[in-house]
Amino acid sequence: MAYLKFEQFCIDKEFEELLPVLTPDEFNNLEQSIIKSGLLDPIKVWQDPETDKWLIIDGHNRYNVIKKNKLKFDFWNGYKIIDESDGVVTREDVKRWMLEQQLGRRNLTEVERYEIVQKFKSVVQEQAKSNQSSGGKGLSNLSKVNTRKEMAKQVGVSEGTYGKLDKVMQSDNEKVKTQLREKKISVDKAYKEIKKPEPITPMKRIEKYDNRMNEIDREIAKLRNERNELSNKRSIVFITSDIECELKYKVRKGEENSILHRTYVFYIESDGRIEVIQEMPLYDEIPNDVYVSTVHEKYRNDFLMLYKRAYTEEVEYQKKIEERWEKAFDNKTGLKQCNVDDKDFYKKCFRILAKNFHPDSDNGNIEDMQNLNELKKVWNV
Repeated sequence: MAYLKFEQFCIDKEFEELLPVLTPDEFNNLEQSIIKSGLLDPIKVWQDPETDKWLIIDGHNRYNVIKKNKLKFDFWNGYKIIDESDGVVTREDVKRWMLEQQLGRRNLTEVERYEIVQKFKSVVQEQAKSNQSSGGKGLSNLSKVNTRKEMAKQVGVSEGTYGKLDKVMQSDNEKVKTQLREKKISVDKAYKEIKKPEPITPMKRIEKYDNRMNEIDREIAKLRNERNELSNKRSIVFITSDIECELKYKVRKGEENSILHRTYVFYIESDGRIEVIQEMPLYDEIPNDVYVSTVHEKYRNDFLMLYKRAYTEEVEYQKKIEERWEKAFDNKTGLKQCNVDDKDFYKKCFRILAKNFHPDSDNGNIEDMQNLNELKKVWNV
């Protein structure tokens, strides 16, 4: 059997978040211990069957210490593989194994066990389903009570005590939670404290809203990152596959009769599913190198040819729009372009009107601003 190299070990974000975070002092103590005495507890790894990567499932901090200090790694005793012989095959099995390891630590308080179990809540819920199914009741009858009962069992307290503990830890009373963590008060006393009516000041309301908004922002950021990752994976599959797709383009129109350039979307399509290759306004006869470089080489030549056709279409469109504006302006005002030597007066008029008509001003209007831009041509300024 070939030994694994330290460089083969990977940190999985989901697994890492399930483990307790060390304080700076705790990490420093661990670091000094490893530097002085070496790795006393091996790093546990598991091979993900989907990616074949060796993921760390216990020993993230030990791994970081070795990596940070560039310490020599003992390949004979420095790691241990967790596999089917340990009852671990899937990611869910890994989570159950990690939960058992965390709860197996010595001298854990009720709060510490509670916080561990909360991180593994999905694992405990699955265990509750399994227990109920084994009892012959069927999964359709699963209730919150069964899940809470399993959670209480894992924490090592009665269901009633778990309910009180959960209420305290889910409350906004940080003072009581700190006292409970430090064993200065019991669960019963902490529960009674949070049940006392507390005056809600305006600042308390603001703090509550701020906290919730921050939570939402974090969730949005997380979902946005996940979506970007999925989009990138989708693009790779779409573009590098053997699917025959013709490169096409369509126009994403702005406002009707707008003299501004429109956006052109270059895309491929298969079975009604679209993959955008490039999206851009067409300002120049030849596309900018930045846009070209982001087009996959498989479609780059087709993109350059199709761009020329789209640019010709855009030039014709802009010409028609400008002619329509000129005709409409002449019909409304009867004015022709002014030819004057001194343009200061017209420039002054334009600046005053632009300040009032600009869409960013209080009474601004985009249509009025567009008309003013046409009048600017008439004034020859």
